[in-house]
Amino acid sequence: MNPTVSYLFSSKLAKRSPVSRLRTLVLCRATLFFIYSLSCLTLRAAETSSPTNTPTPAPPAMKVTSETAPLIEATRETLTKWVETKQLISKEKSEWASGKDILEDRVRLAEAETATVREKLKEISVAVAEAQKKRDELAAQTDKLKATAEKSKAMVIAAEKKLRPLLPQLPEPLREKLKPIIARFPEDSEKSTASLAERLQNVLGILDQASAFNSTVASVKELRTFPDGTRAEVTTVYLGLSQAYYTNREGTLAGIGHPGPDGWVWKPDNTNGKKILLAVHYLEGKEKGTTFIDLPVKIQ
Repeated sequence: MNPTVSYLFSSKLAKRSPVSRLRTLVLCRATLFFIYSLSCLTLRAAETSSPTNTPTPAPPAMKVTSETAPLIEATRETLTKWVETKQLISKEKSEWASGKDILEDRVRLAEAETATVREKLKEISVAVAEAQKKRDELAAQTDKLKATAEKSKAMVIAAEKKLRPLLPQLPEPLREKLKPIIARFPEDSEKSTASLAERLQNVLGILDQASAFNSTVASVKELRTFPDGTRAEVTTVYLGLSQAYYTNREGTLAGIGHPGPDGWVWKPDNTNGKKILLAVHYLEGKEKGTTFIDLPVKIQ
């Protein structure tokens, strides 16, 4: 092939776009097909018009000269390019068909995943709404509990302030029994760091024990110091929280007591010693039956 013609033909095709090059190749193919068809028709016409059955001699072979060689080479190269282009188009169609199936599968998979995600999002939205509803309910309950706790705290503080001055007025046996609770009782209710539950338990414990003591008649043995400095064992009878009597075994040392602001106040009353001793005997079961004992009582 003439180098000059090949270069010109190749450079012209290279400068065109792929679509233009494809069109050029298709046009070349159509031209060659037209030339081939025209040659076939010419030969048939010659055979038909011949008066004899003498076979038509074959046309002389085209001689390859310096003028026809470039054209033949360009035609061969064009046909080669056309075949390659057809193969490339077929390959692209096959790959596109295969790729299309893959893409369609991926699209269907993506659509299914999208539907699943949407369902999950709906479920999550419902769950979030339910959680928010419960959260609002819990927040309302928390606010209500806080308000109740503030009221309870105010009630406990008020109860502590009322009970604190009354603690010294409790009978000694009851104070001894309440000693652990009294030790935890705050000196300043406003500055106490104890929990509200513990403080409420202390208040209720004192009130419960005081109420129980106030509903009974208690008899206890005590060592008492008298004004002259002597000490003797006496039996003290507490009538609840407001009145008490004491006497020794003989009924010669006796007295009457009642609660005061700073504790119990005891006043000797030997004249009623025998009556108090009789009351002690009835409490201890040493005397049987029922009788009326006249004893002084101080009403506050």
